[in-house]
Amino acid sequence: MKFNITHAYEKDTDTVFKVLTDESYLVKKFAATGAKNIRIPECGQHSGRFVIRRQMDLPANPPDLLKRFVKSTNFVDAVDTWQSFDKAAKTGVFEVNVKGVPISMTGTLALKPTKKGCDYIIAFDVKCPIPLIGGKLAKLVEDDTRANQQKDYAFTRNYLEAL
Repeated sequence: MKFNITHAYEKDTDTVFKVLTDESYLVKKFAATGAKNIRIPECGQHSGRFVIRRQMDLPANPPDLLKRFVKSTNFVDAVDTWQSFDKAAKTGVFEVNVKGVPISMTGTLALKPTKKGCDYIIAFDVKCPIPLIGGKLAKLVEDDTRANQQKDYAFTRNYLEAL
């Protein structure tokens, strides 16, 4: 299941990138979106890439049918790798692993300049190999991701306005 989410910001890509890769901002943002036990074991430039590894417990509200696969709180280990971040347009990839949940989530990240600031475009690809309920599980992940991204966007907009 593939889907995109775009966040429009009224700041340039360099400013938004600086915020998106700031460890203290990340901890505050994840806490504001409901995460617990947040850890950022890696956040920095290595070998021409900017890598952010984050680990946290995220709440979920799975329907009864999927409670066998998804707990009410799930440990998430994710890595964002910004491969190009020295020009106005910035691009990267990400991978999200949810412990004990049989899904894979990968995708791309892009910051692109606009007349009013920039767009942060996140392209998701969610896969679940389980027959019959795999599509339902992927849809739950999409719905939870969209809800979390709305909280993320609101928090980040307010954070950028306060700069």
